[in-house]
Amino acid sequence: MYPLKHIGWMGVLCVLVFASEIYAQQPELQRHLTRGKLWATFRNTGTQGLRDDSRLGADAGLMYPGWGIGERDFTEYWIIGQDNDHRYHTSQGEGFWVFTREGGSHNVSISNPRYNTDDIFEMIYDAASGPERGLGIETRSPLTGNTTANYWPGAPALVADEPIEIHNYDYGRYIPNDNEAEEIVISKWTTERGLTITRKARAWSYPDYDDFIILEVIIENTGDNNGDGTPDAGLPVDHEDVYFAFVNNLAPSWAGHRWQNQTVPWAYSDPIILDDWYKYSEASNFDGLADLRGKKISYVYDSDLLSSAGDDTGQPFDKNNATSAYINRGQLNHGELMAFQYIGLAPLDYDPTDGFTNDNETYVAPKTMDQPAFVNWWEIYGRFDWDTPDITNLNSDENLYNEFIGSGRVPAVQDNPSKVSRVTFAHTYGPYDLAPGEKAKVVVAWIAGSGAEFAGPGGSPMDVYEWARQGNQSQVADGERAMALHLERAQFAYDNNYDLPDAPPDVAVFVDSDENGNNAITWSDRAEKSPDPDYTGDEALDVQGYRVYRTQNNHLGPWELVADIPKGTTPSNTEYAPNTPWTSPTISYADGGTYTYRDVESVPGFRYWYSVRTYDSGHSDWNGTGRSIPSLESGHSAPEQRMNVSRSPIVIATPEKDALAEQVRVVPNPFRDDPGDADHRYPPASNNIRFVNIPRKAKISIFSISGDLIAVINHPQRTTDPDRGEATWDQRTRTFSGRVAAGRYYYVVESLVAGETGKKQTGMFMIIK
Repeated sequence: MYPLKHIGWMGVLCVLVFASEIYAQQPELQRHLTRGKLWATFRNTGTQGLRDDSRLGADAGLMYPGWGIGERDFTEYWIIGQDNDHRYHTSQGEGFWVFTREGGSHNVSISNPRYNTDDIFEMIYDAASGPERGLGIETRSPLTGNTTANYWPGAPALVADEPIEIHNYDYGRYIPNDNEAEEIVISKWTTERGLTITRKARAWSYPDYDDFIILEVIIENTGDNNGDGTPDAGLPVDHEDVYFAFVNNLAPSWAGHRWQNQTVPWAYSDPIILDDWYKYSEASNFDGLADLRGKKISYVYDSDLLSSAGDDTGQPFDKNNATSAYINRGQLNHGELMAFQYIGLAPLDYDPTDGFTNDNETYVAPKTMDQPAFVNWWEIYGRFDWDTPDITNLNSDENLYNEFIGSGRVPAVQDNPSKVSRVTFAHTYGPYDLAPGEKAKVVVAWIAGSGAEFAGPGGSPMDVYEWARQGNQSQVADGERAMALHLERAQFAYDNNYDLPDAPPDVAVFVDSDENGNNAITWSDRAEKSPDPDYTGDEALDVQGYRVYRTQNNHLGPWELVADIPKGTTPSNTEYAPNTPWTSPTISYADGGTYTYRDVESVPGFRYWYSVRTYDSGHSDWNGTGRSIPSLESGHSAPEQRMNVSRSPIVIATPEKDALAEQVRVVPNPFRDDPGDADHRYPPASNNIRFVNIPRKAKISIFSISGDLIAVINHPQRTTDPDRGEATWDQRTRTFSGRVAAGRYYYVVESLVAGETGKKQTGMFMIIK
């Protein structure tokens, strides 16, 4: 490799102050693609994933698997407030650059994780006039009732420059359009020289097809340089030798260092988080999986930093070096793998001569059919220290243009790095000659893989989260083989016009407490009446039953199968009312029946998440291809397919409790301030103490052993709270001076229920710290 001179941080700071006047950080609305296991954020400026100014947890940086995002388009649907996002970002951000040349004049338009050039103008894609005009469902969150997509036929027009999000799925029904993805996010923007870009991102939740995102990118010579949809003065012009590049900053090892308080995605000063391998399958020194040769894939994965004390491949969680916040949450196992992901970018189609999938438009071919034309990489040393081309090290558009076509600092043909590092890499396509009105197109895929793909019985797939918690470092390298398999599946999805063996429908669930203080999970039977679009007649009605999964850790799992319920049956703890339509506070169905599963193992005070998944019969011949399809289960990667907020059963109020006729209990008693003591403290590291069997209206007074009044609990705390026979205290004093000290405490419960007023019960409990 040609030696590069990288710029120091002081110089960069000075340049960035100047650059802030040239490069505008434009306000950007965003949409998240969260249907598959691989999650990403998209904006109408061309940026993708994280940005240098991303707030913690606000965006999805090629998360694998996806985790709750603390930002609109997620919190407003699924978690109602900031989620604890601390896992699985594998990228610092992805951008898209456009290079033009007119005579001796060069122009580069940059959509970049660090900044955008100020010629980028956001646009709203007109789905109602595009090929997607008949596509989409007005989906709603069962948690909040909010609409989760923003386009479907008849949807209100957008008033802000927000990407389009289309949902081709719904609860209780098979995919409506069988030749499309389940979720599509479309972003659009234009540039100074009148080249307009449309990017369509697609994903599925089907368990065999949820490890990739397909991007279709169209670049059109419209002559519009300000986003108003019409040509501007002097435009359009004939563009010769147009290139465009996918510029990416993958960083899988960062997923494993959040627990060491590495919370800023660009703050790479510690060498321990610069230990990733970058590989391109066509480089002369490529030494990766032989099956990837010819796939033109660039990929990155975490490695062992040789200077570290032990083998840190996969970045196992180390309680001895983790910050206290992560230890106290109690959600991570010691040795749990955090940076096990293989993440790559590969082309699926760039040749217009034989047409593009589901697209009858005409496109210009590149001047050479060996694409991408250039694949390069540049090293990153720290947050303000990099070789990546930008204004800090290449001060003209001409220099930037030349850098990406093999005429700059790096050679046209570049070997892979010889050591672990952090890099930016680019796939550059072109050149294209685009006359006014002409357009070019490429289709690429982001691919993810992990060792979980082959870790189950007989080499079958295993839940990625459950596998990571086992900490088997010897299986991390299998992620490369999994990534290759998922690339094959992405290519199949594209080549087959996006028609896949369809997984059965999602199930919306509602969880409430029953009279015994257990969680009762209910759902509709409407999935049984939905025909699989790949078959006809009775064979199409293939949903055979439901599997109920539960976890107590978080909304990712690991999941435990607690019930298998064949359709129409009532095994243990299950009820089926065939003529009782299912209802919830946010969603209801006018017909059909309702299933109820009572989780008799659920205990008040503990958190539970549930996922109810349908399964089908399997088929001997898929779509007349002769290919047999085994019984399929519905997906589990998307927020629609699991509870994203935990549910703890409650003790129901009764007349006996109102009269204090039952013994009041304090749980736990004693309380022990030890996150690892599940018998004497609620997870995750909760300070809560519960008073159960109390009246629905009561006053609880807590006294120290010397008789001082420490706290008062007025139950219920809000008039809108449901009637319940329990109350929770977080150990805070009535003066809010902090939490109480260890010791013995006494309580007095007084009923305030009409007809029972004045009745009291007393008792004692212990707090050990």
